[in-house]
Amino acid sequence: MGTALVDLGHADGGSVATALEVHDPDLGPGTAATGSPPSPQASGSRARVIAAALRCISRFGVTKTTIDDIAREAGLSRATLYRAFPGGRDEVLGAVVDSEVARYFAGLSARLDEADDLEDLLVFVLTVSADQLVRHEALRFVLAYEPEVVVPLIAFHGFDRVLEVTSSRLRPYLQPALGETQARRVAEWLTRLLVSHVLCPPDSVEHGAHASSAEHVRGHASFALHPEPVDEERARRLVRQFVLPGVHVLTAAEGTRPTGDTPN
Repeated sequence: MGTALVDLGHADGGSVATALEVHDPDLGPGTAATGSPPSPQASGSRARVIAAALRCISRFGVTKTTIDDIAREAGLSRATLYRAFPGGRDEVLGAVVDSEVARYFAGLSARLDEADDLEDLLVFVLTVSADQLVRHEALRFVLAYEPEVVVPLIAFHGFDRVLEVTSSRLRPYLQPALGETQARRVAEWLTRLLVSHVLCPPDSVEHGAHASSAEHVRGHASFALHPEPVDEERARRLVRQFVLPGVHVLTAAEGTRPTGDTPN
């Protein structure tokens, strides 16, 4: 698979992998989605195009979604679409990713603002994130039928970028309790734990037996999102049994203890 993003060409030219690169929206504790580039809250044609593109991806996938599909779904002419997105399909795909990332962090931030202590923070990260990812129709479709689009973004250097973005968003919440260094480590740890949970291979063995030749040619295993979100009771049990003990080990090595936590 290599360490570079796979360059997946498409009918409109350009690279799907480049267009889908994850950016860090300018969100912090207590802020609303103000993603730059535009979020779903952007007014006018751009918002219609972004929403239409997401619906198309949910039905056709990334590589088969064309500018014509998006324009038709949005109820706009190609000319109007290109006025809103001069960069064409690549710009639209990039805006979709930025919009969804901003929406995810806005929902997560709203929940984290309600946390009373470190345990709540860790639990809410798992529950809110898993819920949003598991229920994401477009992501579910792409993972099942176009894993080659997503895998480079969550493997090797691609995953380093995911860790960088998520940890930068979580650190402001974790830092008061853990300090800067440990906040970064715990944020990355939570991200790895979350990805391990929500990404799982299809549970039907028959899938491999009946996989299409095209799927074998692509050279990627198929993935599926975990069928169920993480409920709060289960997440809290996971945090208490595995995450907090690890946090204690990290902080004990530095002679500190998480703020608001109690020793075992």
